[in-house]
This record gives sequence, structure tokens and C-alpha cells, in this order.
Amino acid sequence: MPTFALRLVATALTALWLTTSAMAAPVLPAGEKTITLIAPDGAKQVVGHVTFSVDGDGAKIDVKMDSEKFSDEFLSMRPFRCMAGTKRMWCHLEYPYETGKRISAADLVDLEYALMFLWRTYDKVSIDAWNGLYFKLKLQDDGSIVGDLHEADFNPLASPPPAGVTRPITHADLTKAESGQHLYDRVEIK
Repeated sequence: MPTFALRLVATALTALWLTTSAMAAPVLPAGEKTITLIAPDGAKQVVGHVTFSVDGDGAKIDVKMDSEKFSDEFLSMRPFRCMAGTKRMWCHLEYPYETGKRISAADLVDLEYALMFLWRTYDKVSIDAWNGLYFKLKLQDDGSIVGDLHEADFNPLASPPPAGVTRPITHADLTKAESGQHLYDRVEIK
């Protein structure tokens, strides 16, 4: 009898754990969400919107960097949309090659690629791909997405990637940015 009771309790606890785990699993956002950059002092700047459309176990994404803070600049022989800072300008780098424009709870890289920036100082007339800014994203339990700023060399993006390679910049290429060194430290999508 005691063995049966222990099995019954163990089964009930396992079922409770599985139910609780399923309920706490992060869920991808749906619909239009706001992209907000967060400065080291906590100040927030809305820079765009992303629309999430359910696609099987993931979501298709459509990113619009539509803040009035962006100005049109022509740097290094190409157009950029840039935001002014006190010491540096941040320029959105629209990824020039094809991605799936699709994310899943375990893979947010296509969204990370849509949020890449380059910084430049005001004494330069060009932009240097060495100065890449990349937000490494995480899905939160409430369905929001957050990411810390990382630095990366975007020079590999200067020419098309080899056939079959859609993501030439990987997480292994990133270095976490020192807080306060850049105009913004984090991104929040909700």
C-alpha cells in the first residue's frame, strides 16, 4: 500500500510540474509591437515597430524603423537612416542579403539581423563596418523580447555570403558592450 501511495503522489507531482512548465513557457508575440532602445540612464527611445504573424511554430516578422529621430544620411557611398547622439551617430544597417524573416522561440536571429546598427563619430564622413552594434535577443515569459547591446565587426557583410550561408555574423562574433559606452545599452520589444 505505501508503494502505491508514493507512486500516486509522484505521478501527481509530475503532472503538476508538466502543467506548470507548459504554462510558464515563453510565447512569441503576435501583432504589432514597439521597438524601444534604452539608454544607460534608463531613458527610452521608440525607433520602430515589428509585426509578428503566426507561422506554424514560429512567426514571420516585418520590421519598420520609423522613428522621427532618424535622418537620412549618405555615408560610404550608400544611404543610411541615422540617429544623432552627443558623441556618436547610430545608423541602422538594413541587412543587405536575404533572410527568412522568421523567428521561433528558440531562434530570434532574423529579428536580431533586422536591428543591426553601425556607429560613427562626427569627425568622420564615412562609416566603418568595424563599428557594428548587435542586440542579442531573449524571449521573456510575458512574450516581450529584450536584448543587450553587443559589438561586432560587420566587415563580413561587405560582400554576399557564400551559398547556403544566411547568417555570416554569429553569436560567437559578438562582444558584450560596456554599459554607458554607447548611446543605448538595451532594446525592448513589446
